[in-house]
Amino acid sequence: MLISLCRFLVRVLPARIAAALIRSLVRRSERPPMTPAQQVAIDAGTRIHYGRDNANVAWTWGSGPVVLFVHGWNGRAAQLAPMAQQVAWEGYRAVCIDVTAHGESPGERPSWHHFLDDVTRAAAHFGPIHTFVGHSAGGLSMMAASAQQRLRADAFVCICAPSHPFPPIRAIEQLLDPPSRVLDACRADIARQFGTTWRELEDGMTWRSSTAPLLLINDRKDRFVDHTDGDRIASWVPTARLIKTAGHGHTRVLASDELARALIEFLNERAVLERHAAGASAFPLQRQA
Repeated sequence: MLISLCRFLVRVLPARIAAALIRSLVRRSERPPMTPAQQVAIDAGTRIHYGRDNANVAWTWGSGPVVLFVHGWNGRAAQLAPMAQQVAWEGYRAVCIDVTAHGESPGERPSWHHFLDDVTRAAAHFGPIHTFVGHSAGGLSMMAASAQQRLRADAFVCICAPSHPFPPIRAIEQLLDPPSRVLDACRADIARQFGTTWRELEDGMTWRSSTAPLLLINDRKDRFVDHTDGDRIASWVPTARLIKTAGHGHTRVLASDELARALIEFLNERAVLERHAAGASAFPLQRQA
């Protein structure tokens, strides 16, 4: 009944009012439960706080160069915790954050503003950052913050990240089938949160200025972000390396051995290059027992 009413209203209301109605409908945090493996990894970490008034929650494992993990929309730090723990075993300090309105951080309504601001605050709190690792919206947000010169890192890893913030627009289309004028208002609202226009987002503004090494990992059976989006991003970023996993999907890929191996190989390859460039004493990585 509610969806039927909203479908009617978005057709008769002015575009900006209809877009505001859609925002109130779709911006609700889901906070998925943890799997047993995620719970084990979280329990092995240290819970800490960051962000505005230190209100947001994060977990950390190990010591060494900092690898900061950012979950996706309606995700949580725990989804990345098993992979973060493996990274810590390789001699890094792994940090997973819960973005505002996700996981155990406060708030009820996710927004792109929260992602951009929290990634920036986490970078300042835990930095300097050796490598950012972001899933989906987390990957897009950290690259957008980097393009805005709000943060920097030696390298970036984006897992199933969209080329621009189209997934919520697609979800709105499928759920409510609004007229084009309302979709345009929704696109403009999202673009304002990124401080730009929808056309610039479509054209890769978030990615094109990147000069740091970038590892892109996309799954061929991802129903939310098609794996060809990785090809599109790679065409914009000369430093990008693209890996495609097979058969995991948008979220299950986070628990795959294939992804963990690719990430650790990328990190350790970067470490070898950095030690070679700076001398043997730089980043003395030793695998933790």
